[in-house]
Amino acid sequence: MQEDSTFYVFRTNIGNSVTQGVELFGEYNFKMSGAWRASIFNSTSYMDAQYEDAAIRVGSDNVDISGNKVESVPAWISRSGFTVKYKTASLTAQYSYTAESFADPLNTVKPSATGAVGVVPAYGLLDLNATWRITGNVTLRMSLNNVLDNQYFTKRPTFYPGPGIWPSDGRSGNVSVGVRF
Repeated sequence: MQEDSTFYVFRTNIGNSVTQGVELFGEYNFKMSGAWRASIFNSTSYMDAQYEDAAIRVGSDNVDISGNKVESVPAWISRSGFTVKYKTASLTAQYSYTAESFADPLNTVKPSATGAVGVVPAYGLLDLNATWRITGNVTLRMSLNNVLDNQYFTKRPTFYPGPGIWPSDGRSGNVSVGVRF
């Protein structure tokens, strides 16, 4: 409060955060028989993101959030799958997993009435991709995403387009033809 009894609100960063983690990728390629080849792969990351020396305003109070998880940072993200190839064609199946995360720095668990805060649940997706090189210059690609038509969401925004959740896309697919000149 100033000498003239006027209140001023100063907005600053809420504090510091520290993220520590590791990411590993592995792939193993092998020949099956004749022109058949295959590979298996996995890319997994672990992240521990926490606030340090941090506070957030809740109403008229400053609440210490030191030790809370940083919002929108899942601890685990993993992509695993396999590819089978025969001459100029290949088929890949990939399973993607994303662990739960918090939507706000207070680490609110129970969703609010607007849906803007609360846990963002973990989810897993299965995708299929096929490629066929028809000639040296023409390639046909097909993909089917979210094969099991899982319903999930990735964020709980508090602003545009309004509070709530950003829902996922359902099952989708596409076909493309590539021509190289």
